[in-house]
Amino acid sequence: MNTLRAIAALSIALAHPSLAAAEGPLTLEEALALAARQNPDLVIAREDATAASADKTTAWSGVLPRLDLSATAGQNRRDVRGGGSFVDPTTGEVINLDGLSVNAVYSLDASLSQPLFDWSAFRNISRASAAQAASQRRYDEAVLGVAFAVTSRFLELVRAQRTLAVLETTAARTEELVRRADSLYAAGKSTRADTYTNRVNLGNDRIAVEGQRARVAQARSALAQVLGRSDAETASLEVVVPSALDASIGKPKEPPPLESVLEIAKKRRPTLAAARALVTSAEAAVGAAHGGYLPVVDARLTYGRTGSQLTGDSGVLNEDPSKSYSASALVVMSWNLFEGRATSAAVQRSESQVRRARADEERTLQAVTKEITDARAQATSNALQIALATDNLATAQNALSLARERLEAGLATQLEVREANLNLTRAELSLVEARISHAESLADLARASGGPL
Repeated sequence: MNTLRAIAALSIALAHPSLAAAEGPLTLEEALALAARQNPDLVIAREDATAASADKTTAWSGVLPRLDLSATAGQNRRDVRGGGSFVDPTTGEVINLDGLSVNAVYSLDASLSQPLFDWSAFRNISRASAAQAASQRRYDEAVLGVAFAVTSRFLELVRAQRTLAVLETTAARTEELVRRADSLYAAGKSTRADTYTNRVNLGNDRIAVEGQRARVAQARSALAQVLGRSDAETASLEVVVPSALDASIGKPKEPPPLESVLEIAKKRRPTLAAARALVTSAEAAVGAAHGGYLPVVDARLTYGRTGSQLTGDSGVLNEDPSKSYSASALVVMSWNLFEGRATSAAVQRSESQVRRARADEERTLQAVTKEITDARAQATSNALQIALATDNLATAQNALSLARERLEAGLATQLEVREANLNLTRAELSLVEARISHAESLADLARASGGPL
C-alpha cells in the first residue's frame, strides 16, 4: 500500500478543503480527501487546537499593557434642612442650607497599566505555548488516525468485494460440475445421487455468495461512515482497487529494521511530540506557581476629570484636557507575604502534574513501541504468507485441472473434483486475505511510525 500517497492526499485535502472527490468509484486518495472535509474526529481535533491557540493569546494578556476607560453620570442628593447658612465667596451671596441639595456629578477616567515584573504571568506564557504545541500534535495524530481508519475500511471493502468475486467464481465452477454430472448421468456414466450432491453443493455456494453480499454492504457502510457520507450515498459507494494489490507485483519487500523504525517514530510520531510538549507545559506551570512567592510590579498612569457639568468651559467633556483634571503616575509593588499556604499547595500540585506528565510520556513511548513492533511483525508475516499463498494457489489450480481430466477419463469421482474445487477456493481466499492484510499492516506501521517509511 502506497501510504505516502494516502497521507499526502489527506494533507492536501486539509490545506484545500474545497477539493471534492470526483464522481464515480473512489480511489484511496479521493476517500482520504472526503474524510479530511467531513470526518467528525478531525473537526473536533482541529477545534481543540484553535482553543489552545486562544489560551495562548489569553496568557500573553498578562504581560501586555491594559487601557481602561470609565465614565459616570448621575446626581448627588443631600438633605440639608436645618443646616444653617454660608456666604458664597465668589458672589458674596448668603445661602441658607435648608431643604434638599441636588447636584449633578459627571466623571471621565482613563488608566493605563503595564506589568513590569510578574513571574507567574511570564511562565504562564511558556505553559500556554507548550500546551498549544501539544494540541497541534494531537491534531496531527488525529490526521494519522483518520488516514489509517479510512485506509483500513477502504481495504476492508476491497477484501469483501474480492472475496465475493472468489465465491461467485466457485459457484460458477460448481454450476459447471452440475451440468457435467447431468451429462454423465444421461450417458449412464454417473448415478442420480451425484447430480443431487452437486446441486446441493451449488446451493451451498450460492448461500455463501449471498452471505458475502451482505458483508460487502456492511463494509461499504463502514467506509461511508468514516468518510462522513450520508446513508443515501452509501448504496452507490464504489472503490478503485489500489495498484499495490495487483498480483503481478510479486513478492513484497520486507519492512525496515525495528530499531530504525523506532528511531524514526521518536522523531516524528505526533503523540510522542504531544507528550513531550505536555511535560514542558507542566514544568512551566511549576514556575508559574512559584511566582506566588515573588512580588508583582506594575507601572500605572491615570487621568480623570470630575465636575457638575457635562459640557461647557468647565465641563467634563471640555476639549481642553489641561483643565479640571487629576492625573497620577505610579510604580506599584504588591507582595503577598502569606495566603494560608495556598501558594505552597499550588507548587505541590504543579510538581505532581510534572511527574504525572513524565510518566504519561513514558507510557506513550511504550505504547508506540508495541504498536510498531506488532505492525512490523504482522507485515513481515503477511509478506511470507503472500509468497506461500501464491505457490499454494498455483498448486490448487493444477490439482483442479488434474481432477477434471481424471473425471473425464473415468478415473476420478465427482467428490474428488468438488474437493479440488474447494481447495482452489481456499487458496484464492488465502491469497486475497494475505495481500490485503499486508497492505493494512504496512498502513498501520506507517501510522505507528508517524508517516511513510
